[in-house]
Amino acid sequence: MPPPALPASAPYIPGLLDVMEAGLDRAEPSANLVARVGGQGSLFDGSYDWHSCIFAHWALLAQARRDGDSLRAERILGRLPAEALAEERERLMAAELEGRLTYSYGQCWLLRLLAELEQHREVAPTTRAFREETELQLLDFLETAPFPELEGDGRIEGRGVIGYYSSWAFTWYQVMAAGSVTEGGLERLLQMREVRLAPWRAQLVTPVDPRSFEFLWVPTLGYLVGSVVPFDPPLEPYALDQRVVLPQEVTMRTTHLLGVHASRLWPLSLRAARDSAAAAELDQALAELLERRELWDGDFAVVSHWMPQFIWLNYHLAGAVSP
Repeated sequence: MPPPALPASAPYIPGLLDVMEAGLDRAEPSANLVARVGGQGSLFDGSYDWHSCIFAHWALLAQARRDGDSLRAERILGRLPAEALAEERERLMAAELEGRLTYSYGQCWLLRLLAELEQHREVAPTTRAFREETELQLLDFLETAPFPELEGDGRIEGRGVIGYYSSWAFTWYQVMAAGSVTEGGLERLLQMREVRLAPWRAQLVTPVDPRSFEFLWVPTLGYLVGSVVPFDPPLEPYALDQRVVLPQEVTMRTTHLLGVHASRLWPLSLRAARDSAAAAELDQALAELLERRELWDGDFAVVSHWMPQFIWLNYHLAGAVSP
């Protein structure tokens, strides 16, 4: 099946990729806790923070593979030699971070990147070991962390599922989407889905009023989960919720709502991959967002280190290629 036609917004893809790639070499300003706590820098010291830098590497490689862009792929792969990845693995182990600073969110993007590398080149044993180790850490997180994340009086207007760095459902989706390579890993994921995710199906797709700290649209989580292992019966077709309003002025205090806005389109992108009407609706929504360039190519610390990735993921989920 050919990728959907996104005529109004697709020309923005190269611009999003260029902003991402430029950010890889920008090490200041920085909020990179891995580099700071480890005391030895980090392989992923650009893009303001560790997880955004890894997300950008993965996005650039994934899009280069889809486009057949060997030049971009070569540039990004050149940044990730096996020796440097082994050093990053040792750096994380030496600092005893184990996800406490990176959250499961950062480790998820690391897992996606390590999996993507295997699509481009023969992977060194140390890199495969890094992938397996990261997957096992995430599986352990999933088996021990609470879900829903909030309980009792900590719930937000009765809901316990949140769109934050420690999102349990997003972590599960990412590990499943990466493809398990550890012994028994897939079975563990499927068991957790039945025991922990399935009973909360309704809350995973119910629209919410997002809080300022959230950057993932909560109803998106259920559709992401359902995209890799469908629910039975299937989820109702996703419809855009209009309650997420873009701020007129973006600051550190309001920037996370941009992520909510972009991620609320992800389920529509999943539909767009096989539905021309959804593709047209997605195209219009993306074009309106991308026209406000200050929301993705503006202040580095506030938007341009992470919003290009969040917007681009719509094209990835829809299967779009660069024009």
